[in-house]
Order: sequence, then structure tokens, then C-alpha cells
Amino acid sequence: MSGEKFGVPRANERSGQTRGRGRPHKISREQIIGAARGFAPEALTMQAVADVLGVDPTSLNYYVDGREGLRELVAMDVFESELRRITLPAEGDWRDIATLFATALRDAVVMVGALVPYLQPPHAGGWDMLAPVERVLQELVDAGFSIEEARGALMFITDTAASAGRAVLISRRGGDPSVAELAATLNRVPDTDFPMLREVVVAASQGADEDRLRFELTVIIAGLQQMLIAKTS
Repeated sequence: MSGEKFGVPRANERSGQTRGRGRPHKISREQIIGAARGFAPEALTMQAVADVLGVDPTSLNYYVDGREGLRELVAMDVFESELRRITLPAEGDWRDIATLFATALRDAVVMVGALVPYLQPPHAGGWDMLAPVERVLQELVDAGFSIEEARGALMFITDTAASAGRAVLISRRGGDPSVAELAATLNRVPDTDFPMLREVVVAASQGADEDRLRFELTVIIAGLQQMLIAKTS
């Protein structure tokens, strides 16, 4: 998953300013998130959230860096909330642990929805976000991989799961534009040409992207298993 900038949360609170008379309101990061999650992504603005909280929009600057930072904050909150639902078993094969982790990651990306472009890497979140990452690394090392190999495998699995989540979102929004372009090209040639590509287009139209992670993990795990065999032979 990718992203370069994130508004750094503060542990303490700071008083905002109301636009009328009376005492200024105190707001927190959690209040901002709660208010922000009530808006559709296109309607999410500093002013909109400030109106809900009854504060001046500048009061939010203590926690978020403008509209972009606000969207990043909400995206990470949704992602973290979903990923926390995963419970990795105390005992288990490394392949099962990796699969559970990747599936949870894919599902969390899907839940972020339209705010996916603002999503940060898992390590940009709180310390509890590091626990499942640590667990997967430990399982890989215990299976016989070096720490560098385990790191590479984890990055591959994480990128694959995030990509699969984005593919699901694209599919639900009407499909991959590249597949639509391929279909348009095939319509300009005889029906008997390129039968395999035509099957690809049909599979994509039937929601094949919804289950692509299963195939990709099968390939990744098979490759990792071969690495272990080579290390012990």
C-alpha cells in the first residue's frame, strides 16, 4: 500500500474557537474522526466537520493538515478498525497465518472504499497495527526463512493483498478500464480471433477480481515452499 504524507495525531487536546460567543469547544482526534466518518468522501471537508463539531475550521489544524490530511485520517481509521477484527490463532502453519493476514488486509482495503488513495502503510498506524505484521514475520522465520527473506515475503504478500482489495473496488465501480479497452479492441476483429483473451474478458465481467487473492496467494506460497525446499536440500 502507498502514501507519502500523514497528519500526525496528538495525544493531548487543544481548544478550538467557536464562531459565536461563549466558551471555546474542546475537540479531540476521536471527535474529528467520528464527525468525518458521517460524510461521503466527496463531501468531506474541514468546514463540514467543523460545522458538526461547532468549532472554527482552524481548530482542526492541530490534528490534521487540511482536507488531504482529514481524508488520510479517516482512511486510516477505517482500515485500522477493520484490521483489528482479525484474530490470528495461537498455533498454526505459516501458510495459514499468511493467508489469514492477507485476506484480512484485502478486506480492510475494500472497506476503506473511495478513500483508498489516502491510505497509509500499516506501519503508519498505531502500535497495535504492528502486532499482526510481527506475527507473520515470526512465523516465516520459524519456518526457516532468514529475516531478509521473511521481510521480502511479507512485502510481497502485503502488496498483493492491497492490490487485490483495490481490484475488488474497481470491479464494483464498473470494472477495470483496461479490460473494457480490450473488449472494445476484440469487437473490431473476427469473433474467432483471440479466443483466450475473450475468455479473460468474460471472466472479468463475472467478477473474477473478487477472488483473485486466492490464486495469487497460492502462487506466492508455492514459490516460498520451493525456496524452503532448496534451502534444506
